[in-house]
Amino acid sequence: MTPPDSVLSLLGALSVGALLWLLWQMRPRRARPTPPPSGDPVLTDERTQRRLAYERDVLRPGLLHVAFDRDSISMGDDSEDHWAVLMFEELLPLSAVLGPPIFKVLPSIPGGQDHWLIDLREELTPFTPATAGEAARPGRMRVTPLAVVQRGQPAPHLLTPDVPVSRLMGATLFARPLPRRVGKEVVAGPPDAAPHEAELWTTLTYDIDRVPAGPRMMIRVARPEAGPVRH
Repeated sequence: MTPPDSVLSLLGALSVGALLWLLWQMRPRRARPTPPPSGDPVLTDERTQRRLAYERDVLRPGLLHVAFDRDSISMGDDSEDHWAVLMFEELLPLSAVLGPPIFKVLPSIPGGQDHWLIDLREELTPFTPATAGEAARPGRMRVTPLAVVQRGQPAPHLLTPDVPVSRLMGATLFARPLPRRVGKEVVAGPPDAAPHEAELWTTLTYDIDRVPAGPRMMIRVARPEAGPVRH
């Protein structure tokens, strides 16, 4: 018995449809790009590019460097390490370093009382850490007040003669916040800037070759733009 024409037409349509589906599945497919491994730098990532450029900048050999540390300004600030190494690619005077560039490592104090006293701390005898049967013993350091700095001011109020930063290598710049009244008094009157000795409960020495990029801070001074040449 011959099937009706309608059944034959339906079977033919199904056969053609199945053939088209097979041809579609067998078509050549474009390979999807493989994402880079997670451990490789992604060159299109702007943040990664900035980080790599920063590391190349501060890890260059031959840069001048001076250690820096500061007091905490709040209870939450106590939990963070403030130690850093200031890096210089040129021989700058102390007055230039303690101008606006120093506020790259000094936080803003609430209330606008951004007066800081900058000391130079030089290790005389080393600090001895505690051992199994012996308590820690303090070392000695020489403390020399250098300047009072204030956010927004173009230059520091120096308490000592201006010197190049190369004279500070091997010592530590230490910053202590001052109340606004005290800061203004120091700036207005002749302060006692005589060096003095104090106990040392840490070490001030470091090996620059062992300092990673993180604690390093490049300090640059903006040069004034040249004005028009007058004839």
